[in-house]
Amino acid sequence: MIKANMEYSNNTLYIYLKGNIKSNDIKKIKRKLYYIICEYGINTIIIDVLNVDDIDKNSFYDFLDEYDIDYGGRLELVGSI
Repeated sequence: MIKANMEYSNNTLYIYLKGNIKSNDIKKIKRKLYYIICEYGINTIIIDVLNVDDIDKNSFYDFLDEYDIDYGGRLELVGSI
């Protein structure tokens, strides 16, 4: 089961991920994130993966690459996958 919380504070969007994250979950997170970026112009994003048990690494890294190409904002990853 996935749990994803998004919180905005001090001009930074924090995304906290927890559980097992599959390709479809990453697509949902990506859609929400891109909407928020376009709507509010947020450039600093921190994704916390400390509590992730398992993740589709290929989909996740594809998402990170796509974000960098399309938006090029500051994105930090907390933890390792």
